[in-house]
Amino acid sequence: MLNEIWVWWVRQIKSLIPAAWRGTGGEDAVIVRIDRLDEVPERSEGAILLRRRGAETFAAPLRFSGADFAGAANLATALRLPPGTVLRREVRLPAAAERDLVRVLGFEMDRLTPFTPDEIFWGVGGVRREAPGAIKLNLLITLRAPLENLLAALARGKLRPGYVEDAGGRIALSPGLAPRKKGFYAALYGLCAVLAVACLAVPVIRQQAALDAAQARIDALTPAAHEAMRLRQRLAIAASGQEAVAAAQASGDALQILAALTAALPDDTYITDFTLKSGELTFDGESANAARLIALLAAVPKFQNPGFAAPVTRAINGSADLFSIHLTVSP
Repeated sequence: MLNEIWVWWVRQIKSLIPAAWRGTGGEDAVIVRIDRLDEVPERSEGAILLRRRGAETFAAPLRFSGADFAGAANLATALRLPPGTVLRREVRLPAAAERDLVRVLGFEMDRLTPFTPDEIFWGVGGVRREAPGAIKLNLLITLRAPLENLLAALARGKLRPGYVEDAGGRIALSPGLAPRKKGFYAALYGLCAVLAVACLAVPVIRQQAALDAAQARIDALTPAAHEAMRLRQRLAIAASGQEAVAAAQASGDALQILAALTAALPDDTYITDFTLKSGELTFDGESANAARLIALLAAVPKFQNPGFAAPVTRAINGSADLFSIHLTVSP
């Protein structure tokens, strides 16, 4: 006796759970099954099925002249296409994409499929976590053009499917044709869903609020940070300029050094190149007797350690020596 009461009670509880949640074959719905899709929609072949509590029964052959099913007013209408009409692809994405799969997949559709988003109807099914930081899902697509012609023909027959049903998931056809539920239990299920979403959304909302507050503080400090960077750049430029001036001063006045060098060299000597950097002077030129120049330069107190920077060569016409001399200029 107790066993029979237990079985009865379990059945009553199960009857309160939607069929889609029980996994017994999907929610109650009117199913438009297309066995053969023709280019002319009215020539397509199929049947109308009724699904209640997971069990499907034949209701009528597919007709495009109107359909009336007693007791099916509150049921959603699903479209079941022939095999091969719905294409399925397994897609791997970062876990962060799960927050907005529709937008992410919309941007990636050109890469994931040979079609643009406006050429297809598409949906997602079988979302699952593969590893930390990644998810896998089934991307379901079907061509829009032939399906729109079929939907228009079905609408003329008062059949308006809200989604395409496939083993891998659903493809929504129109937000306005979503499944409808009425009554106390539908409201209760909706309330439970809202509470579940709220429980999942509150941590995300709080985290987003903290991020927004941090971003606001960063935005408030950004002008001051930019001004500090500009001042630092100005100081660096000024410091580099001062260093350049100090280096030039340490090297001495180039005009005075050139005057002292000209005074020390004999009249038969010519300077063709002159380089002064950090007190180091290198100059090239021609002279009737380059060997005597080292002694002449060494006699000038301002010039230290004069010497040839390269071997002395004879000019092509043989009239002068070509030389390169390096020396240190004292302050």
